[in-house]
Amino acid sequence: MDNREFSRARRLLGKTQAEIAQLLGVSAKAVQSYEQGWRDVPAHAERQLLFLLYLKRPPEGEQGPCWERTDCPPETRLNCSAWEFRADGICWFINGTICQGEVRVSWERKMQLCRRCEVYRSSFPYLT
Repeated sequence: MDNREFSRARRLLGKTQAEIAQLLGVSAKAVQSYEQGWRDVPAHAERQLLFLLYLKRPPEGEQGPCWERTDCPPETRLNCSAWEFRADGICWFINGTICQGEVRVSWERKMQLCRRCEVYRSSFPYLT
């Protein structure tokens, strides 16, 4: 997540820098640094921010589970944490998902793929 996306997400939530800092468990100075681009947004803060945004502004209409929307093979589903925990539209939030046939072990690598995925993009059309 870059500084502009972070700032946009905070504004969409209707929070000040101090308020979002409290919600994310970081300092207000850290939030200022993220938004200025002086520091990278850490994975834990990005993940929490996206989750809060998803809860406040859920996607319109019935989307369906990610495994159906991406035609995930049944044998892959059985080993995927999104399937196991029935994380229908929030597969992007769950680590250990199997996307395009492999597990992405780091949040950063996972989000590189998620940002190009129709499931993620439909959850956050106002960010992409």
